[in-house]
Order: sequence, then C-alpha cells, then structure tokens
Amino acid sequence: MSAILPFIKIDSASLLANYFTHYQICWIQAEDPFHDAKKQVFALAEKSVRIGWTFCDGFKNVRKRLRFKNRDYLFVTKDWPSALEYMNQVYDFADMLGYTRAVLSHGEDVVKVKSLDPEGHPTSLTEEVKIGYIKFQNGSRIIAFSSNPYAMAVYGGDVGLDEFAKHPNAKLLWQTAQARVTWACDLAVWSSHDGEDTLFNQFANKPAPHALPLSHSQFTPHGTRITHLAAIHQSINPPIPQHLLRRRGTGRGGP
Repeated sequence: MSAILPFIKIDSASLLANYFTHYQICWIQAEDPFHDAKKQVFALAEKSVRIGWTFCDGFKNVRKRLRFKNRDYLFVTKDWPSALEYMNQVYDFADMLGYTRAVLSHGEDVVKVKSLDPEGHPTSLTEEVKIGYIKFQNGSRIIAFSSNPYAMAVYGGDVGLDEFAKHPNAKLLWQTAQARVTWACDLAVWSSHDGEDTLFNQFANKPAPHALPLSHSQFTPHGTRITHLAAIHQSINPPIPQHLLRRRGTGRGGP
C-alpha cells in the first residue's frame, strides 16, 4: 500500500468508535484483508433506509484514497443534489481529521454525455452533466456523478453504486460500472429494496457458493446483519457476480 500521510488518526479504532456504529465500521474496514492479499472485491449491501450507509462510505473512501495513490473512486447516486451532498461530506471528513493538506483541489465540473429518452435509452443528442470531485496529492480522486450511466464512461477506478435498486436504468449502469473496474479495482453496490423485479434483488438473492462465510452471523443493535465476506478472484464480468460481500439491514439510524 502507498501512503502519503501517517495514518494514526484515520486508522484509530477509538476514533471510528466515536463517530460510527458497529455496522458502519465493518463497511469501512471490510476490504482491508482483501487488499492486503491483493484481491479484487465486489461488495453487495442490502440495507434499510436512513441508517448512514452512504455517510460512512464517504469516510471509507477518503481513507482508501489516502492509502492508494493514483486510484480513483467513482460514486454514482440518483441525482445531483445527492452527489453534491456526498462530496461535501467527503471534504468535511478530510477537514475533521486534519487531512485537508492532502487535498490538491476540489470543486465541480461538467462532462458531456449521451442524453437518455424517457424510457432510459440513449439518444443521438448530448447533454452536460455536473460532477463533483476532490483530488488528493497522491493522484487519487473521488468523483461523484448523478444518475446518467454514461457520465462515468470515460473514467476508471473503484466504483460505488448508491441505492442501486432505485436507479431508473440499472442494467445500463451495471454494464458501464463493470467496464470501469477492469484493472483490478473494486465494485460496491448497496441499496434498500424497491420490489422483487429489480436487478439489485436478483443480485441479493443469487446464491454465492464461493463466498467466504464469517465464523458467525453478526448482529448490531441497529439490526444490521453481516452474512458473507468475499473477494473476486477473476473478472466481475459475469452477469450475476458469484462472490458477494452481503449485508442486510433493518431499523433506522444516522444520516
């Protein structure tokens, strides 16, 4: 791993316990053993609403960008206000921990992408889509996109798909996301459910015969259950991934 700063604060167990719940800490730290073993990760999280999942993902990826140089994170969510909120939280985490000196630049930009028709199909027209970004001194970036699947098409890196079950064009987004993580990057998908006919529900209910089970199912006071922790050993290109990090959540909690 490449680091640009001493990670006394960012890896402090007491600091994490002060700011995050048990299940949030699990999400923040879950990939660490796989990165140590140089394995690619696909993470799938089934969650309840308003339990602070996206909130802790922001911290997770500030931490991860500081640990890895020249490694981008592409965060995709439902709309621009949500993307902007995520980027504000990301910068606040860096500021809170005293790591703003590691930030080279941050702000907003636009990318030109294919317009989608009312049914979510691409057209011959183009439109400008806003993105938010933060770039660290080690060359890593966090880039937040709204819901157009083509917005991240020119980038590569780790990908996070927020509230995937509610995305209006999930199949196209999934295809685009797979291509972004080709070079051994990680892909995380999380959502509360939105019916049984979603692509997310198919992923969540697909058997994971090669997943690595934890010694016991773990429960928290907030009702989050961790059932499997696994890594991808080959490509993520199959239509339904076979290696899942699965989390189930009920109840209510933080932001």
